[in-house]
Amino acid sequence: MKKVLALIIVFLMTFSAFADCTFNGIYVYPGSKTIKQNSIFIITGYGASQEVILGLNKKYDVYLKSGDTKIKLLVTETNVGQFYLTQVLLKPETELVTGQDYQILIDNLPEYEQLGNFNRSTRKTEPYSYHVLALKDIEKPQILTLPKLIRKTFVHYGCGPEVYAIFSKPATDTPDLIVKATLKDLISKKKTTFYINPVGNEILVGHDMCSGEFNLELGYNYEIEFSFMDSSGNLTAWTGNSIKFTRPKEKVSGK
Repeated sequence: MKKVLALIIVFLMTFSAFADCTFNGIYVYPGSKTIKQNSIFIITGYGASQEVILGLNKKYDVYLKSGDTKIKLLVTETNVGQFYLTQVLLKPETELVTGQDYQILIDNLPEYEQLGNFNRSTRKTEPYSYHVLALKDIEKPQILTLPKLIRKTFVHYGCGPEVYAIFSKPATDTPDLIVKATLKDLISKKKTTFYINPVGNEILVGHDMCSGEFNLELGYNYEIEFSFMDSSGNLTAWTGNSIKFTRPKEKVSGK
């Protein structure tokens, strides 16, 4: 009877976690309204949307559209995260036209999917749209210092823990900086790579209660390297030694 009760409790906790977390979502980088002629794009899928991401240009055509013109987006890199996230890096098949406005579209999306930004003021989902500037960007991001581990967090919520190792973001003149993080579990030797959007001046490595790039609860000893990319795909590679750190510890009340 005790075993049955324990299973019921686990089931209810799992159901509660999924109930409080939406089970799908598609997100696009860059988030700005203007792009360069040589812009790249990253599309990330959460939960059930990971199937869509892995099916791009197989089951689901992805492209930019301006009027009657379509430009196919080619998948050049696929990254599978450790906690309900999968992403692809895409490059336009042909050069974008200066002054044109494009929308990014995916054909044959399931009924439960929406591709767009939610506007909090209008309470409506707006398409990802871009205006192309008369500019090609070939300059790599300027990284003045290497990231450093600032702190680690492990916070329990009703739906599950939020676990992060938090690193400083290097000084840079690139406002659209995105971070390519490669995490290695030193026990299993497994490596996982994922592009992360910095939060202010910090790089958050881990996951919230619903999803995340890395599941730091699966191992204990890690090392990580960062590369830095702008929205035109210019990449500044990691030049230092890997940063070693241990898994964030759960804080026990009263200790």
